[in-house]
Amino acid sequence: MSESEALSCAAKLARVVLDNCGPLSPAEVAEEARLSEADAADALAELDDAGLAECVCGLCETKEQVYALTERAEA
Repeated sequence: MSESEALSCAAKLARVVLDNCGPLSPAEVAEEARLSEADAADALAELDDAGLAECVCGLCETKEQVYALTERAEA
């Protein structure tokens, strides 16, 4: 089974959104993917746990996290 087959539908969608538009915050992923913010956050956490996405910013003024695909996900 490939990595992407083990992901939820929301995580697969978030991965495509990050690939096309990233890096993005969970709110931006939610808007682009038409998911709730909670589902987008869960999907990004799932991608992070799988090593396919990582938080690239969290120290901004708003302290909003921004995620991007890892090299592993882009391969």
